[in-house]
Amino acid sequence: MNRINRIGRFLSYLVFQNIAGLIGLGLLRVLFGERGWFPIPAVQDILTPILKYFLPLLFAYTGGRMIGSHRGGVIASFVMIGMIAGNPSDYSMLMPAMLVGPLTGWIIARTDRWLTDRIPVGLELLCYNVAAGFIGVVLCLFCYAEVAYWFVLGMEGIHGAAKLVLESNYLPWVALAVEPGKVMFLNNVINHGILEPLGIQQTKEFGQSVFFLLETNPGPGAGLLLAYYLRLKNKPRDNARSSLLIQFVGGIHEVYFPYALMRPLVIVPLIAGGLAGNWVFVLLEGGLVATPSPGSLIALMLMAPKGMHLPVLGGVLASAAVSFAGSYLVLAWKGGPASDDPAAMAVHSISEKSEKSEEEVPLNEEPQRKTIRKIYFACDAGMGSSAMGAALLRKKIKQAGLPVEVGNCSVDDIPADADLVISQARLTARAQEAAPRPEHLSIVSFVDAAFYDGLIGRLRSEGPQGAANEPESGEGEALFTPDHVQIGAQADDKWQAIRQVGGLLVRLGLVRDDYIDRMIERERVLSTFIGNGVALPHGVGAADTGILKPGIVIAQYPDGVTFDEGNKAYLLIAVVGGEQQMGLVSRIAFMIEKPETVQALVRAESPLEMHRRVSAFLQEPASETNE
Repeated sequence: MNRINRIGRFLSYLVFQNIAGLIGLGLLRVLFGERGWFPIPAVQDILTPILKYFLPLLFAYTGGRMIGSHRGGVIASFVMIGMIAGNPSDYSMLMPAMLVGPLTGWIIARTDRWLTDRIPVGLELLCYNVAAGFIGVVLCLFCYAEVAYWFVLGMEGIHGAAKLVLESNYLPWVALAVEPGKVMFLNNVINHGILEPLGIQQTKEFGQSVFFLLETNPGPGAGLLLAYYLRLKNKPRDNARSSLLIQFVGGIHEVYFPYALMRPLVIVPLIAGGLAGNWVFVLLEGGLVATPSPGSLIALMLMAPKGMHLPVLGGVLASAAVSFAGSYLVLAWKGGPASDDPAAMAVHSISEKSEKSEEEVPLNEEPQRKTIRKIYFACDAGMGSSAMGAALLRKKIKQAGLPVEVGNCSVDDIPADADLVISQARLTARAQEAAPRPEHLSIVSFVDAAFYDGLIGRLRSEGPQGAANEPESGEGEALFTPDHVQIGAQADDKWQAIRQVGGLLVRLGLVRDDYIDRMIERERVLSTFIGNGVALPHGVGAADTGILKPGIVIAQYPDGVTFDEGNKAYLLIAVVGGEQQMGLVSRIAFMIEKPETVQALVRAESPLEMHRRVSAFLQEPASETNE
């Protein structure tokens, strides 16, 4: 199952990178094609080369580049020309492009790896490119002479079977496989790996295709979410409403999969809804001109040719109505999910997760030991629900003024610098396997406000976990640790930068929240930029009641932050410490007196490097410290 998911994720990523080209093709057909709103016969002269050359070469290049870098993409396009030239039929070459591209990229990558230790110094560029060119010629000729012929035979068999299914009126029954497959996160395999290539070929023949509607139909999921919305109350009801909007209008179908898995019996009405919609599409001869991606109602309407909007809308509404009726009955059976029962909804806040057993919420075996600096949302393809979750959390973190970065990724490609990974509950085990080092949290609903609020509260309240375990052998170790450093920060202006530094002080437990306001107040009175690319933001007095304990934080801004009269600060250093503050400031002042020392800190690539350089000044008297 994991291997199938990886294939689907690769195909979806390949398609999503080029989806703008497919949408452009669809809009050309909708507006100016034979069945468009403003038919222009000459537009066919544009559509033909797009289908025959542009899209196959684009997909081949992308697939080759994903595995074999730029050279792999170039050679994959070269090989694809041989496939196109050897194809005497009218079949679309998009499907072989999705196979030839990655395979060529893999061959180029393996060849480069083999040559690495065998090339004389100075001949690397020549040898790599000559080898790639030779491989391209061999594969191009082979595809022209052999592969294209067998591909045509295979496509004739596939399209013959598809035509037989269409003519026998069995097509609607594919919902028996599509709807359960979607819930099991196989939607990318089904859509991009099977239905989309069939739809492209059918569109060449008939101007539209029903295959584009079978997986992307948002009706079944919308019906399920509407049933949940009417059955729930309070916060879970709000989550269901947000999910409904995101799924039906935004086209991110993954948001309803967890709701289906909470009550597996609702898969039956989902299948019934898919069947109903498919029957309407077939009876009314509905179809689209290109893949609607994402699969939202808006995208379906955009890709529907002239005269097809009512059949498409009718199929979507029919599937939604049947799915809603069946799902509502299932949820009402034995009381359905109770509004005051979090276990029934399986929407958990951070505090609720801490009370669950490891079997219910998979987490790392060892507790978190360090400050969270980078959070990644992970989903199957890394471009749908994870992007939405990351956007929601990023907005809340920005409002809270926390120095935490948020990104999104595929569940199998989690970056090495991740400190916390958030994934859908069914994907957490895969995420842990791919990245065992960071902490992992499971989330069921990506629109669960309680989850985000709980996480923000945790980030605000927890101190420097990693620092607590470090030896306090000297003053420098107690006052300044790698957790007190932020590398590669960015800010639009000095006010945002000061809030970021203040947020780091709060998160480390050095000051209270209101101390940030006094930092801003102090900056309004007089700039804290002191020269040499350094600013020392601070409050209005060393005895400020908002200071909890002494410490130093340093934020590095490689692009600089404008403070006053064009002066840019590349380091923001905040020193707090009551009676110790003047001594700490004097040591910092001695450290930044030399421009070369500041430049070394600006170029520091890790918190550990920054900590090592700064600690030398903090642990010795200023008069005796040397670089």
